[in-house]
Amino acid sequence: MRDMPNLDLLRACAVLSVVLEHVLIAYKIYWIGYWEIRWVGVVGVFLFFVHTSLVLMWSLERKPHTLDFYIRRIFRLYPLALAVLAITLLFHAPVSSTLTDFFRFQPPKGVLDVVGAALLIPNIVGGYVPVGVMWTLPYEVEMYLCLPVIFFFVRSNFNRWTLLLLWVFVVAICRPLFRDTPHNFFLCIPYFLPGIMAYVGFRRTRPFLPAWTFPLALAVLWSVFLVRPGWRPADLLCLAVGLGLPFFHQITLKPLLRISHLIAKYSYGAYLVHPFSITLGLYFMPHQPLALQIAVILISLVVFSVAAYHLLEYPMIRLGSRLAKQASNRFEQHDINVARNAPTPELIA
Repeated sequence: MRDMPNLDLLRACAVLSVVLEHVLIAYKIYWIGYWEIRWVGVVGVFLFFVHTSLVLMWSLERKPHTLDFYIRRIFRLYPLALAVLAITLLFHAPVSSTLTDFFRFQPPKGVLDVVGAALLIPNIVGGYVPVGVMWTLPYEVEMYLCLPVIFFFVRSNFNRWTLLLLWVFVVAICRPLFRDTPHNFFLCIPYFLPGIMAYVGFRRTRPFLPAWTFPLALAVLWSVFLVRPGWRPADLLCLAVGLGLPFFHQITLKPLLRISHLIAKYSYGAYLVHPFSITLGLYFMPHQPLALQIAVILISLVVFSVAAYHLLEYPMIRLGSRLAKQASNRFEQHDINVARNAPTPELIA
């Protein structure tokens, strides 16, 4: 993975937005001025999609083997999600949050619900989402299925105009046609296509904007979106981020670099476990002082995220890398054997 501090900052902002939204909603704070809080975390989810699609295009560029890609993604996404799901069901954790009922446990109606949740395909099987933040993961799974195809297309047609036309086609035609479909994947395509545009942009564009303007640009886009939030404004937000990323020099301020890197490193764990931290600080300590509640939320979030990464995420990432390498080597050896055993033109003649 190339050194891109701006992407660490983007990912850190994304996860912090999600955590901030859920903390505020848990305290029943739904508005701050003209900003509707329920959209704060949605901004973070959109930024995740842009970031993830860009990073995975670089991953495919480094190792353009579809099986390798899928094995690595499975071991990156599923182990922690399954652990969080198991803890939720085992302890009846009240983390299936809604705007009006933040602390609630949603029991499965049957085995099919559990299977759909475990495979991260509730949009296909059951519709059961026991942990509120896990609603985004099925879209990531579907994104993974699409990206290798898009990568090989982009590699043979390396320009942003084609992707922009595809983005317009999805926004203007596909999404309205399928808007009434439950868990509509077309809803999210315009949020990860800009990451692919950024991938092309980094190959074709030289940065010229000062590094200090990148955090400022993110803050401006984030603030403007929250004044007029919605799915269509989010399309434009992601498009602006994806098209704009290649034009900025990378941030160099060391404290910001360090903090952004640490938050980005533990971001997936923080994304999945922060509902448990909020539950610990508020649901189990409803009458404690505010300062103590916030301290419990923050400290437990750090502990849970770091533990999740070092005890489960990182070991599973390494295991996935080993298995992917073995599978790739096996297929390469098979191809070599086939080539050796193929009849020569002279023998055919």
